Amino acid sequence: MSKAVPPNPEALLHMLTRRSVPRLQDPAPCEDVLNKILSAALRSPDHMHLRPWRFLKISGNNRFHLGNLFVKHEKCRNRDAKQELLEHTKKKALRAPLIIVGISSYKEHPKVPKIEQSVSTGGVINNIGLAAYFSGFATIWRTGTYAYSDVVKNGLGVAEKEDIIGFLYIGTPSTQDIRPLEVPLGNYIAPWPN
Repeated sequence: MSKAVPPNPEALLHMLTRRSVPRLQDPAPCEDVLNKILSAALRSPDHMHLRPWRFLKISGNNRFHLGNLFVKHEKCRNRDAKQELLEHTKKKALRAPLIIVGISSYKEHPKVPKIEQSVSTGGVINNIGLAAYFSGFATIWRTGTYAYSDVVKNGLGVAEKEDIIGFLYIGTPSTQDIRPLEVPLGNYIAPWPN
């Protein structure tokens, strides 16, 4: 029998203050801190240890290339898109100094359906956000039409059997911290049977 995990009430209290922060600025985690964040995040539940995921790190000038993919997608979606909209679209890739693109890479397995593999990838993305928060940074997880766009997927080298699960923006909050809203447990948790 394994030993019990020692309690860490400070970590639990810290989790209760986590929230998404839409406006992020430099600095992002340095390489050493980021590697620790990513190593911790990969501890996500993973049925049959398939590791059905991969991640892209986008920072610096590479964010401009991502912005260009967003613009290309917008032009395909709306051929009459005004220049103002295209400029706004391009800036979306600059909303944080670092973006992690979470990609679910489906692996054929008789016991692990695609949905489980996607959820596992989402678990890693969530863990990256929590580990970044515990390291003094903030995040926001975004998808939008870009996550489902063939233009964006092709531009990022996402294969046909892969899906973008999300874009995790990481950085330092550019606005004063606002406490998260309370989530009433009774609205979402119920005993069974009633």
